Amino acid sequence: MPSNWEQLIHTYAQSTIPAPDLKLITLAQWALESNFGTSKLATEHLNFAGLKFRARINRDQHYAEPVDYLAHDGWDTYCKFASHQDFIGGYWAFINNGAMYDGWDAYAEDPAGYIGHLQRGGYAEDPNYLSKIRSVLPRIRQQVDDLGHAALLQAGALQPRAKFRLAVLIGHNSHAKGAHSDHLMVSEWPYNQRVYRHMAELAPEFEIEPKQFFRHPGKPYEDEIKEAYALVDTWGPDAILELHFNSGGGRGTETLYWGGSAKGEVLARAVQRALLTELGLSNRGIKDRRTGRGSSSLGASAHPTILTEPFFGDSANDCAKMVSVGEDTLARAYLIGARDAMEEF
Repeated sequence: MPSNWEQLIHTYAQSTIPAPDLKLITLAQWALESNFGTSKLATEHLNFAGLKFRARINRDQHYAEPVDYLAHDGWDTYCKFASHQDFIGGYWAFINNGAMYDGWDAYAEDPAGYIGHLQRGGYAEDPNYLSKIRSVLPRIRQQVDDLGHAALLQAGALQPRAKFRLAVLIGHNSHAKGAHSDHLMVSEWPYNQRVYRHMAELAPEFEIEPKQFFRHPGKPYEDEIKEAYALVDTWGPDAILELHFNSGGGRGTETLYWGGSAKGEVLARAVQRALLTELGLSNRGIKDRRTGRGSSSLGASAHPTILTEPFFGDSANDCAKMVSVGEDTLARAYLIGARDAMEEF
């Protein structure tokens, strides 16, 4: 007789779901959550995804009953399903009817993006969640093949890939710290180091390997730039972000790139798009530079490079927004943009 887990695979292979390309990644997600169907929640309640009971799961059709359950983080009310089919339908109702997951369908053909979107909505707190799901995929593929459901293997294959190397150069230096924001009570140099710390914490979710670089004072400006970018190039990044914030009486978000760099433009557009979405400030656009402000940095490496100006430090409106969304949101926007650019490179 098929095991509990094998019954789920058989049922899922024959089920119609809103996003067929997400079948394999969600099966891997359930394997991780339930230890391949052996958790008590899965064996006793057919809840393979650790779903806590929310009334919205039964909004359109009755899928689940509430049940009190002692999990690793204490007692709570979880979903109890009567069948494997009810669990599958209930999982997708839970996602589709959850306001925190609104927009998931934009990732209907992007398995990694889908998991990242769920995580941002609060589904999982583990920053390595996607990597752990990836780690069970070889076993999932073998099980699916052994059970005669090879067609499932064509759904959102999510092949393993090397991490995207993202160099993050902190604009300015420890002596000349850049523009000072009276509203935020901080200068560019220390502010963007704080943003980078959030990037480093969040990066595993996006399968990005970040590394921080600095300009060192004591040399002429152009020499500082050349020295810093030479170190960046030695590391061998896939892309480079030089972090700043703006000043001078304006408002909004802009991103600079080296004119003529196709990948630089792709990176600029992706990061600008993510910044606008996450921060909600006015759009000053992406700007190509071969001369003038930022051009020394943008032309210092052959790797795709952008210079970020997400907000104006002397704008009360911009700074109030930044306080509201937080430095972690800015960090996440940079990573979203880098990930989206990576898909286009």
